[in-house]
Amino acid sequence: MESNVAYNVFHANNRQGKAIALQENTAYDINEISSDEINSSQDNVYSLIENNGRETLASKNNTAYGKMCTTKTNSTSNVLSNAKEKGHRLAKNKCTKKWFAFLAVIAFVLSLLIAVAALVYSNVELKNQMISTKELKNQMSSSNKQMQFMTEQLQGILEKLYLGTINNPASSCSDIPQDRPSGEYWIATNTTSSPVQVYCDMNRTSCSCNTTGGWMRVSNLDMTDPNQNCPEGLRLVTRTEPPLRTCGRVEGPAGCTSTTYSTYGMEYSKVCGRIIAYQSGSPDGFTHDKSLSIDGVYVNGVSLTHGQSPRQHIWTFANALHEHSSINEAVCPCTRPDLPYAGTVPHFIGQDYFCETGSRQRFRLIFYPDDPLWDGQGCGGTSTCCEFNNPPWFCKQLPQPTTDDIELRLCGNEVISNEDTPIEIVEMYVR
Repeated sequence: MESNVAYNVFHANNRQGKAIALQENTAYDINEISSDEINSSQDNVYSLIENNGRETLASKNNTAYGKMCTTKTNSTSNVLSNAKEKGHRLAKNKCTKKWFAFLAVIAFVLSLLIAVAALVYSNVELKNQMISTKELKNQMSSSNKQMQFMTEQLQGILEKLYLGTINNPASSCSDIPQDRPSGEYWIATNTTSSPVQVYCDMNRTSCSCNTTGGWMRVSNLDMTDPNQNCPEGLRLVTRTEPPLRTCGRVEGPAGCTSTTYSTYGMEYSKVCGRIIAYQSGSPDGFTHDKSLSIDGVYVNGVSLTHGQSPRQHIWTFANALHEHSSINEAVCPCTRPDLPYAGTVPHFIGQDYFCETGSRQRFRLIFYPDDPLWDGQGCGGTSTCCEFNNPPWFCKQLPQPTTDDIELRLCGNEVISNEDTPIEIVEMYVR
């Protein structure tokens, strides 16, 4: 390394010497210089070169040493500084790592706390939601019960409101609310597969046995209506003076002509109604031939019964001779209260009858149109028949409920040319 330095110094001095020589001797020509001067100059140059070389070498060495020392010193300082800085950095890095670790722990703890809080909150919310769901379920259940109750109530109201329609038939007229108006309603029957339409009287005040409604009408014969005809079993009897349309017995021997009114298999225990008829010829009231069987001709007039073998009595309408008849047994028991009644009222009738005459004088074989029978009017001066059982409406409480149809028989113990009781109105209800 030193030889290289010396070589570099030598060349450097040589270049420096040449440069100096060129500067100092630019005015001289190199040929005018003597050999001594050249030798001396060469010696000087060599000496200068040598001195410069030494100086340069020494300088270089000193510089190198200085640099080395400086470098060594600087290196040491740098090393210490670097070590210190590195130590600081390491310490700082350690602290930083510790802080980061601490912060990471804190962050982890915070995140864990947040997660726990979130979980607790979620659980609380879930519990609250479960409670809310349970409460909602309970409320919905309660609401459903209320809705069901309201629906049932509304359904009941609607059923009552629309009870008696073809899609919602009633079981009877008495099932229809009494605040409903009288009119046509549909009822389910025991004798037909489909509902039937009947007239329900919701305020039958004319029936003395009951003023409440719910009566089913089973007969509404009114021969004053030209559109109506006599029921099966009875014949049409028309008169021109005065004009009348009535239903009488069929032509033939003495006896009874019957027709039946259906109750559609409905159970009933009360019968209410009225019958308006006229006297023709010389009827005998409760017959004086003493035929007291309910299945026989026990009356001149109308017999209402139900059932068969034997029939069960409902009501009897008797037509008797005039008020002044000497044949006391052929009049009504109420016609001559001044005389003892000589006839016999059958035991199965009891007090359930009306009896009246349409003649005020000695009888003749004529039709008496002026005084309708059993209408509660025109019973005569001495008769009490218009007060007995208060005609025209009757009401019978049956001993026990029944579903029988009602049979109407029009009876006479003589041929129709001698006596008959043609009917104008038959109106009956059951309940």
